Amino acid sequence: MRGIRSGTFLLGALLGFGAPVGANTLDTVVRKAHEAGQFDGVVLVGRDDAVVYRRAIGPADRIAQQPHTAGESWRWLSISEQVAAVLVLQDVERGRLSLDGTLSQYLPDFGNAAIGRITLRQLLQHTAGLANPDDAAVDERGVPTFYRANGESTNAKAMLATCAGTPKSAPGARYEANTCDYLVLAAVLERANDTRYAQLVAKRIAQPLKLASLSLLAPNGMPTRTGVIGHNSEGAREAPYDTGRYGAAGALHGTLEDLWRFDRALMDYVLVSKPAAATMWTGNPRLGNAALGAFAYVAQPKHCTAPVGIVERRSEIGGIHAINLMVPERNTALIAFSNTARTDWGQISQGSGLLHDLLDGALCVDDLSAPAKPKTKAKRGKR
Repeated sequence: MRGIRSGTFLLGALLGFGAPVGANTLDTVVRKAHEAGQFDGVVLVGRDDAVVYRRAIGPADRIAQQPHTAGESWRWLSISEQVAAVLVLQDVERGRLSLDGTLSQYLPDFGNAAIGRITLRQLLQHTAGLANPDDAAVDERGVPTFYRANGESTNAKAMLATCAGTPKSAPGARYEANTCDYLVLAAVLERANDTRYAQLVAKRIAQPLKLASLSLLAPNGMPTRTGVIGHNSEGAREAPYDTGRYGAAGALHGTLEDLWRFDRALMDYVLVSKPAAATMWTGNPRLGNAALGAFAYVAQPKHCTAPVGIVERRSEIGGIHAINLMVPERNTALIAFSNTARTDWGQISQGSGLLHDLLDGALCVDDLSAPAKPKTKAKRGKR
């Protein structure tokens, strides 16, 4: 039954989206991953001013038997942190904030004894050592208490109180992904700008770039039903998370095309200056190449003639797996979202795996590997 259903969705996807000449390699990679049960979703490759590849495959909702479409909305998960990092760097460029400024300067009422040593850079890089809500007890479906959809609304103050709990480690001691780091950063941004975080996203990201689909889910105690529904490894619908509780760390949602427009604006230095982007995209090898809001490293896919600098952000929450990958020197973005928990991206450095093969096809094979146009100085909009 699953084979018949998957074949139907595959046929619909191939009929609905014509591949550009030279995209055969990417089509093969996507098709094989889908047929192996490891990918249901959308892949998009943008270069310069255009989307040069787009493919949707598999079911957006297995129970309702609805196929994926190119324009559907997805939860951006931890890719949301890249947006938060841009907002912080914008305020750094304006002189409102400093990456090495401490919480004692910007959020003095945050109830953590280490606020005099926790910096914005550490929060952006997940080395602040704050209490981690992922450590809370989980329910019968594996959802930590902090994110449980139980019908009880919450607010930012209550969420910050959790983050101000007993620290896990000394500031700067080690990397650990932590929703609290970005909840606290959102509070810093709100205090510095006297504006709610959702309004900052709208005013300084969505509106200037005309990202009509981009918005922030609010915590309301209810399961998230915005966008594509995730599925667990058995094919059942994902556990009911209150995704709004991820805030700046994971509550944004929108289309892949709007995410590409965001990436394009970053690579054209429209949102932040080139020096600020370079700061964001400097990975720390000691921290597994963690940069600010993403990871940055150099790799060479097997069919490329030279190494390339990569800015990567991946995430998985519930049944959604997402990748947002930029190669600034090639003006190229590779974006892939899947709604099956069986997706395994692998590591580009290993020279194989789904993510490696997608990037290899996007950069190094067929007509998609044509050299990017030389960059021209972009006009930066008001922020």
